[in-house]
Amino acid sequence: MNRPRTRAWLSVLVSAVAAVGVALAPVQTAQADPAGVQRILDWEQSADRTLPAAAPPNLNKHWATAYGATNVTAPVRDGSHAARFELRKSDPVVSSSKRAEVSQRDEQPAGAERWYGFSINLASTWVADTSAEIVSQWHQCDSGCPGGSPPLALLTDEGRWKIDFRGEMIDLGPYATGVWVDWLFHVTWRTDSTGLLQVWRNGERVVHRTGATHGGGPRSPYFKFGIYKWDWNTGAPSGTTQRVMYYDAVRLGDERAAHRDVSPQRACTRPVTAAAASASTYEPANPPAHAIDGDPATRWSGQGFGAALVIDTGAVRQLCGATTAWHRGDLRWNDYTIHVSQDGVSYTKAWEGRSSGTTTSPETVLFGQGPLDARYLKISFWANPENDWASITEARALGL
Repeated sequence: MNRPRTRAWLSVLVSAVAAVGVALAPVQTAQADPAGVQRILDWEQSADRTLPAAAPPNLNKHWATAYGATNVTAPVRDGSHAARFELRKSDPVVSSSKRAEVSQRDEQPAGAERWYGFSINLASTWVADTSAEIVSQWHQCDSGCPGGSPPLALLTDEGRWKIDFRGEMIDLGPYATGVWVDWLFHVTWRTDSTGLLQVWRNGERVVHRTGATHGGGPRSPYFKFGIYKWDWNTGAPSGTTQRVMYYDAVRLGDERAAHRDVSPQRACTRPVTAAAASASTYEPANPPAHAIDGDPATRWSGQGFGAALVIDTGAVRQLCGATTAWHRGDLRWNDYTIHVSQDGVSYTKAWEGRSSGTTTSPETVLFGQGPLDARYLKISFWANPENDWASITEARALGL
């Protein structure tokens, strides 16, 4: 490797790319919330910290105790405040059941497209129970709508996260307590084939459904969050008598919003674990797996103009940037391009530019057009001042 060679064509390329090279982007926080964000409820505004006496302005209260909903300073997802919900089996019935919830008003227009971002932390006392509870729900309108269960709900049930979508239970796997979990729901509320439901958990897309999203009525469903445990009212078996959870970083958007506008993750800093790596070319001593093994002493090396390393993150998620550490990165710069793809076949350019040439540590770049739904990250090498070898010691995708 690292063999000297005549590179007349490469010198021309290097000069051309250097002339238009893009500087490395620093880690950035999210931009100001755009017009499409209808409501921010991160509890940082004193006017919103009305709990437990009342719900925040223009929202409805559904609890009957002094501990049902309160503002706390720990734990928090971001900022310095969050909301704490507590429901006990002995609590009075509110709105025909056992609940401690905040809700939107029933005033969502028919056929609405909406974005809902929020973060949930289940307390360590949230033990698995055979009786389920809803922690976020979208309730059909109160009058002129079909009755029955809400068309969409996020639940915990028997130690697992589940989504109830129009009576279909979607199992999302076991939950953990004492950690913040970021959720984002994108719903087009329709009764025909033009409806859409998308759900992301910690940036990974876990649900994508098209078709009817609710059963009809003059208005679209409205959002409710907190704890709703109906079995404590019906007398069904339950092995617990108390539930405590925390809620933070609530952002609600309309059809003008996008994922990045309502995501609880406001900065492109979440490292995404790689499931696998492949490459267009590599030498046997330095295979692509070495670029994702966490060891800066190993590397992937591939020769030639356009040699590419492909990282598979394992699922479609919101990718917003990448970190790349180059072998001999303190002695030479590298020109490269990053493309992303959902299927590993069709790729979209997300970034191009030049490494600093001053460090062997990972360098962060952010996608110029913002976060993109993708599973695969492809890093394509174009030039360096020494030879035509691409050599990356570590590379990671970054996500929201």
